[in-house]
Amino acid sequence: MDDLEANKEDDIGTDIHIAAEFYKDGSWHLANIVLTQDRNYRAFAVLANVRNGVGFAGFSTGEALIPISEPRGLPDDMSPELRTKLEMKIKDDEDAEQFWLGNQSFSWVTLKELLEYDLDAPVTVRGYVSREAAQRYRETGEIPGSFAASTWTHHEGFEQIEWQVPIRESAWLIPRLTEEIRGLGDPENVRLVFGFDN
Repeated sequence: MDDLEANKEDDIGTDIHIAAEFYKDGSWHLANIVLTQDRNYRAFAVLANVRNGVGFAGFSTGEALIPISEPRGLPDDMSPELRTKLEMKIKDDEDAEQFWLGNQSFSWVTLKELLEYDLDAPVTVRGYVSREAAQRYRETGEIPGSFAASTWTHHEGFEQIEWQVPIRESAWLIPRLTEEIRGLGDPENVRLVFGFDN
């Protein structure tokens, strides 16, 4: 399912910034992997209760989810590599981009916590779709392939409907991230460290 707000149809929204760490030989280490960092508000809700059931300007996107936790802050035992990257100052003449974890709602979750979260539980999703898609849903139960939380609300030809899907379909970033870090070690010794910006 494709939440149009999740695809940055405009620049007004919340984004996630993520790093992965693994625990080995008595300390945490930064994993040298590229992680998917797409805008997916349902995943943000699962990870840290961010944008939980609300989109841009407070529009309801459906049922709120139970998060793994409220934002925990950055871990006290953060890897030295990640701490150095976050504290590094970029010189004005460099083209390098500073590593950034956003400016709010910092937190972390272990792979174990991600694997234990019930992604098969149903969640009610609410969004604006074309009248044709709304009619198809009423007649056949076909779930819309895309929707907007708020952007099209003042345009003719669209209406708000709601439907249920498994959390894994709505919070699709969670299973993707889980797969990306699964090979880093035992689930309790692997974690995502992240923050958000808007």
